[in-house]
Amino acid sequence: MQFLESIFSDGGALSQVIPGFRHRRQQWEMAQAVAAAIDASSLLVAEAGTGTGKTFAYLAPALLSSGKVIVSTGTKTLQDQLFNRDIPAVRQALQAPVTVAMLKGRANYICPYHLARARDEGRFLDRRDVGYLASIERYAASGGSGDKSALGEVPENAAVWPLVTSTRDNCLGQECAHLKECFVMEARKRALAADVVVVNHHLFFADVWLRDEGVAELLPACNSVIFDEAHQLPDTASLFFGETVTSGQLVELCRDSRAEGLVSAGDFAPLQDAAAGLEKAVRDLRLAAGSVPAKLPRAAALQRNGVTAALTALADTLDTLNAALESQAERAPGLENCWRRGQALAQRTQR
Repeated sequence: MQFLESIFSDGGALSQVIPGFRHRRQQWEMAQAVAAAIDASSLLVAEAGTGTGKTFAYLAPALLSSGKVIVSTGTKTLQDQLFNRDIPAVRQALQAPVTVAMLKGRANYICPYHLARARDEGRFLDRRDVGYLASIERYAASGGSGDKSALGEVPENAAVWPLVTSTRDNCLGQECAHLKECFVMEARKRALAADVVVVNHHLFFADVWLRDEGVAELLPACNSVIFDEAHQLPDTASLFFGETVTSGQLVELCRDSRAEGLVSAGDFAPLQDAAAGLEKAVRDLRLAAGSVPAKLPRAAALQRNGVTAALTALADTLDTLNAALESQAERAPGLENCWRRGQALAQRTQR
C-alpha cells in the first residue's frame, strides 16, 4: 500500500508521465480498495464521481498484480482508449513488464472467408463500397490485427462491413477453409498469452453464455475481472440470457442464403425465391408493427392491426426457406450453416 501511495502522490510515478497529474485523495482511496480486493480475491463495487480519475485508480493495482486480469468496458470507444492510451501511460509510469492484448467480438474483425466471397460476388449497393473493399483487402494483407477500427478511411457505418466480417451465426468455425488466416483466432491467441486483456461487456457475457452452454469459451481464465461502467451490465446480460429474434437476424440469413446459394447451389432457383419471400415477410411485419417507441408486452404487440397475420406469414416463409436450405445443405458448409441458423430462428419465432 505504501508503494501505491508513492505512485499517486504529487511528484510520484504517474505525475512523471501524465501531464497535469495531481494527487487526489479519492483516487488514492479507490486504488487502495482495488488493490485490497485483488489481493484477497474478493468483490468490490466502487462508485466514483467525475474527476476522480477512476481509470488510473484501477489500472495501477491491476498492472502491479501478479495474476492475469481482464478489464471489461461498456463501449468499444473506451476499450480502444484504454488499450491505446491509458494502459500504455500507466505501464510506462510503473515500468511494469506486463503484456496487454485487446479482444473484441468477431464482427469487429475482417473475415477472410467473407471478404473473398464479397469480392467474388461484387454485389454492392453503393459504388463507394467498391473502393472501400479495395482498401479493406490491402489492410487485410498488411499483416495487421484485422480490427476494422484501425482502418479509418472506411467509415464504421459503411454498408460493406457486414459483407466482410462474420457473426456468431455465420462463422464456419473449424470447417472454414481460411482458418489459418483468421484474425479472430489470432486475437484470441494474443489474449491467451497476455497478462492484461481488454474486452467489452458484450464479449464478456458472450463468453459466459458459451461456457454455460458447454459450447466453447472466448476469453482466457483469469485471476481478476474489472468492470468499468458496470451500470451497463444488467442491460448487456439480458441480451445474452434472454431470447431474441430480430429482423436483422432474419435479413442476414436471407442475404447469406442467397450468397451461398449462388456459389454452391446456383442450379436450385427455389432457394433464391425462398430467401426473397422471407425478406418480403420481414418488411411486411415491420409495416404491420409500425413505429413502436418502447418495448410492448406480447399481448399488446399482437393486438396491433395485422401483426398476428404478418407474424404467421413470416413463420411460414421461414419454414419454406429452411426446407430449401435442408435440401441443399450437403453441398457446402456455408449452406449447412444457413440451414442450422434458420432452424434455430424458426424455433425461437415459434416460442
